[in-house]
Amino acid sequence: MPVFRLPTRSVGPVLAALMGGVLLLALGTEAEPWAIAVWAVATGMGLYGGWRGRLPWLTGAQRLMLGLFLLILAWLVAGWGNWLAIASQTVLVLLAVKALEMRGQRDFYQVAALVLLGMGVAAWLRVDILLGLFLLLALYLSLLGLLWQPLADAAADRVAGAPRWRDFRYMLLFSLAFLLVLLPLTGLFFLLLPRTPTPLWRWAPPQAMARSGFSPDLSPEHMTRLALDPATAFRAQISPPPAGPGALYWVGAILWRDDGPRWRPGPPAAAREAGPAPVRPIGAGVRQEIVLSPDNGDYLFALTRPYRLKVSAAYRRQVDGVLRLRQAPGLPMRYTVWSAPPAPRALSAAERAAALQVPADTSPAVRALAARFAGGGGAEVVRRLMRWFHQPVFRYSLQTPAGYPHGQTMADFLLRSHTGFCEYYAGGLALLLRLDGIPARVVTGYHGGEYNPMGNYWIVRQSMAHAWVQAWLPGRGWVRLDATPALTVPGQGGGVPGAMAASLAPGVQRLWDWLRWQWLNMVIDLTPAKQRALWTSAGRRMQRWAQVSAPAPHWPRAPDWHRHAGELFGFFGASLALLLVWRVWGGYRWGARAAAPYWRRRAARALRILGWKDERPGAEDLFWSRLPLPPAQWAAARDTYLVQRYGPAPDAAGERRLLGALAHLRQALKASS
Repeated sequence: MPVFRLPTRSVGPVLAALMGGVLLLALGTEAEPWAIAVWAVATGMGLYGGWRGRLPWLTGAQRLMLGLFLLILAWLVAGWGNWLAIASQTVLVLLAVKALEMRGQRDFYQVAALVLLGMGVAAWLRVDILLGLFLLLALYLSLLGLLWQPLADAAADRVAGAPRWRDFRYMLLFSLAFLLVLLPLTGLFFLLLPRTPTPLWRWAPPQAMARSGFSPDLSPEHMTRLALDPATAFRAQISPPPAGPGALYWVGAILWRDDGPRWRPGPPAAAREAGPAPVRPIGAGVRQEIVLSPDNGDYLFALTRPYRLKVSAAYRRQVDGVLRLRQAPGLPMRYTVWSAPPAPRALSAAERAAALQVPADTSPAVRALAARFAGGGGAEVVRRLMRWFHQPVFRYSLQTPAGYPHGQTMADFLLRSHTGFCEYYAGGLALLLRLDGIPARVVTGYHGGEYNPMGNYWIVRQSMAHAWVQAWLPGRGWVRLDATPALTVPGQGGGVPGAMAASLAPGVQRLWDWLRWQWLNMVIDLTPAKQRALWTSAGRRMQRWAQVSAPAPHWPRAPDWHRHAGELFGFFGASLALLLVWRVWGGYRWGARAAAPYWRRRAARALRILGWKDERPGAEDLFWSRLPLPPAQWAAARDTYLVQRYGPAPDAAGERRLLGALAHLRQALKASS
């Protein structure tokens, strides 16, 4: 069976293709399908040409015209002003053109520069740990190619043939070792160099425009199908720990105005003029430290009613307790909020009127339906309505029923289909409560979470976005009501993954999310204040250690003397152990040096002094014949080399003679040049 062997001349195109693939992963959805297809076709043609040893694809003028055409196409497709899309497609187009002319060292330098430029574009799109991993991989491939390509180009002009795969393996290890040495230095400079209190730019790509998740209003009639998004909305550390995911209702927006097909936020005007009333919490508060992803607009989320907030950005607190930033963040934001159920208070006239408002065009059939549940106190009406919504006839579904291809109205949901997602249940329950004279409002936010014990935090995903109702009852204040069947009857009608999901995240996913959490904490969220605190703490520790470790007049009275003595003995013990290992390894190496193969390898590498790197047996004949000196000047050095390289008993004395002869030959070459 024939074995496929990749020619060494194809290494450069393969590395360039791998770098382009890493860039595509970093750009993500910002890379247009047509640009990906153009890059893939051009890269395939370049790989085939590199394997065949020639590039028959297009002339230089044709490649120039093709590149200009594709650049104009990228600008037209992306649209003027969409600079991120233009930059992403431009980099891919230029990489495609370079793939068609990948011949040597200069071309690979240009490919490496384009890939690093593309990584800079990707840094505008994302700041997660994946971008760091993609950047490291791109740097590794670039370094490997920059080491390999000059050797391949030099070998192409020699009669001795192409470089060997052993050289490539050596470069693989060297590039990896170089990166491993570079990473600690990079981390040190990251901690040392000063940073700005805010990002250098505040422009972020448009997000959350066509994705499921949190919405500050309610308009289910415009949706025929709801697609769930597993992306992380935020992560939260909660103290004291909650009873479970079912108890986590994250309040975002509170909707007061019912326009019929749409619920909108905004407390009554009279209440806004009065300003937010002070919150008197009942019992101990719940502390939440939240890292918010930059895709929820300007809303801050909290459990129940927040009464205290600690955030570095400017914000405003609405009269209904909703927290909003002055400007939507472009990067992950950390804040701490304390929440507790508020003490009951009387509704103002303006709040009551706003919480009882119903659309003037409400269907008479819906009004008649609400009248069936009226009568008795407010708590009794709430029990009747909740019992009705929890009947088996109601089903949860992420898409509208088959009889409503263009979406169903609230009247269709309440009177006929009884099928929909949480927005229908929240809007329908609030409407019926208001028609029965009970003040009600709709709340949008998130419900549930996945607990990650590795970092002691909860992951709240966009798929956990939810809507529920708050009804005002005398003596109890605003009471949370959730009529969505999937949250009370698990598994019915498809259910919502998120609120009813297991409280623990899967194992591998748990580890990966913990790494992303640490990336946010230690890299993205490393503010100047944290940087100063870190170095101040390190300085104090070093000063305290120096003071404690200093010689004391009365050694037994020195604080923690036994601990520091143990550290000192441990340090010296580890040093002695390393010295012993080094001596044993040195003895092994010296024993290996007594063998003839060792000295032969040393002789083969000795010619590197004069610039010859081909160590294959017999290849040095070409080196001697190319020397710009008469044979009388290099014959002695050649004879010494042959004895040491191919003789029966090479030794250290022979190596000294060889190095001396090569040194004299090098001086002769310098004198002749």
